[in-house]
Amino acid sequence: MKAMIRVESKRIVKSFMTLVFFAVVVLLSVNSSYQALNSYELWNYNGYVASGLENLKHGKENTSRIDIEQAIAMQRENGEAVYVDETNIEKLVKMNYSDRTAKELSDKEINRFLESRLRIILRRLDESSHFTYTEKEKEGFLERAGKLTRLTIGYAEGWKVLNRDMGKFIPLVLFMISVLVMPLFADDTQNKMKELTSSARNGKKRLILARFVSAFMMGSVFYLSAVVCYFVIKMLPFGFEGSGELIQSNADTFFSTYTITYWEQFLINCLRGYVTLVFVVALTVLISAMAERIMMGSAIICFFWLLLFVMEKMAQFEVNHCFANFLPLRLAGSADFYTLNEVYRFGGNSFDGIAWCLMISMGVSVIMLALAAIWLMKERLMVRASMRQTRTGHMNEE
Repeated sequence: MKAMIRVESKRIVKSFMTLVFFAVVVLLSVNSSYQALNSYELWNYNGYVASGLENLKHGKENTSRIDIEQAIAMQRENGEAVYVDETNIEKLVKMNYSDRTAKELSDKEINRFLESRLRIILRRLDESSHFTYTEKEKEGFLERAGKLTRLTIGYAEGWKVLNRDMGKFIPLVLFMISVLVMPLFADDTQNKMKELTSSARNGKKRLILARFVSAFMMGSVFYLSAVVCYFVIKMLPFGFEGSGELIQSNADTFFSTYTITYWEQFLINCLRGYVTLVFVVALTVLISAMAERIMMGSAIICFFWLLLFVMEKMAQFEVNHCFANFLPLRLAGSADFYTLNEVYRFGGNSFDGIAWCLMISMGVSVIMLALAAIWLMKERLMVRASMRQTRTGHMNEE
């Protein structure tokens, strides 16, 4: 079995596509980091003010880990917000107080900053156009959101852009991995695996298992390598500070009811990506096993991903909630799971969208792997039956 796994794994590792994969990962990571850094350039009506690095340097030097109330009070005295440490505070104030600035807030409003956030979350639940929440569901969301009793503001720009842009990077990595795994279940005359399996007892069964193991093992190696590469390259220009800050210090996730740190959000994003990897590999195994030929299987995989991109462009909540949320593009990439407060109801219980979608995706992956195994074993039984008929025919002729 180990020899089979080694042979099947080498079919992927030694391929030219592997070099292309890592080259693309590096290029995507560098480009993503470069684009994120450029977004921090400062301009005004007179023109250029500061580069992205200068802006970030100012943020590092002038941001201390203090409570949001104290930070707002200090910003109120400073006046105009220019650099990232100042604009971050202003963004949070505008979100919480209907586009007002820190200068316009009273001491009472500043001291009740987190109370105002809870009121807005409750109002959003009441006014949601997508769900009619039950009282129990509202209480659950508010209880979870109410765990945020203190919010500190520190420098965490690297973690913000990392978690924000992972949703664009991981789906591309998963698409490339599906292309790399595709040849495993296609006909290959070069490695003489057919001769090896036919000469060994239960050879076909062991080959199928070896290819399953190789697909997930190599897929995991590629995925983890890509994530590590992306993490290092993305974070280098920004620095690694701020992993312990809460995601509510970011305007994008300020109203999230998940009281988690940026580090925890990164780990959840990695988990979402890995569950999606299992789905993608299982789907690729099923398609390649049934199609048998690489070109046909690759065409089906490309069509599947194209369909996902089309659904993403449609941007319809019903399509996403009932279908797309369980599929790779949104499951690995969407940030809505942290802010949209989606619920799925089953058996009289309510489940958070992020947990329910991961669980259903894993269940579908298991079903696809079972179907692939049944299909491949059916072919094995058909070959055996054909061989028996041939032997019987020869015996009758004799």
